[in-house]
Amino acid sequence: MRRWTIRYRIGASQYYSRIVEAPSQADANRIFDAEMPGAQRCGSAQPLRNR
Repeated sequence: MRRWTIRYRIGASQYYSRIVEAPSQADANRIFDAEMPGAQRCGSAQPLRNR
């Protein structure tokens, strides 16, 4: 499992980000869409960089 960060908006609010654990980018997008149907995803999931 990898960690992915997804940027999103709710209505006309500011941008937020959320971390999702999934095996692939497509799965991360699907998980996010299922968990937050009212949010507008801004682009696709990006791999979370290790610090």
